[in-house]
Amino acid sequence: MDRKPGSARLAGPDLAASPVPAASAAARAGVCVHRADALEAVPDGWADLILLNPPFHTGATVHAGVAHRLIAACERALAPGGELRIVFNSHLGYRHLVEQVVGQTRQVARDRTFTVLAATRAANHSERSAPKTST
Repeated sequence: MDRKPGSARLAGPDLAASPVPAASAAARAGVCVHRADALEAVPDGWADLILLNPPFHTGATVHAGVAHRLIAACERALAPGGELRIVFNSHLGYRHLVEQVVGQTRQVARDRTFTVLAATRAANHSERSAPKTST
C-alpha cells in the first residue's frame, strides 16, 4: 500500500438511518459515515482493509443472503492486495465463498461459535487460489 502512516481513510456505511448521526457525532476525525447499502458508496479498489461482521438474518428471519451480498461487495471495494477480515458464526461456513469471491484465505481463529478469516484480494482474478473445502 502506498499510503503514508496515519493517512487511513475509513467508511462506516449502514443501511439503517438511525446509526448514522450517532456515528458521525462520535467520529469527527476523518471517518466518512453515511447511509448506504453495503459498499455502494465506496469507489472500486478504495479499501486496503475491510472489517466485516455480517448479519445472518433479515429482521427475525434467518437468511444468509445479506452476508453473501456484503462479501461480494468487498471484492469490488478492496484494492489489489487489500485484506478482508471477517468474523461469522462458525456453522455458517463462509470460507468457500470468501475464497471464491475475494481470494487467498487463511483462518485466523475458530471455536465452536465463531470463525475469523483473513482474505487477500489478488492483483487480478487469475491469481486467486483454488477454493478449499474446509471452513
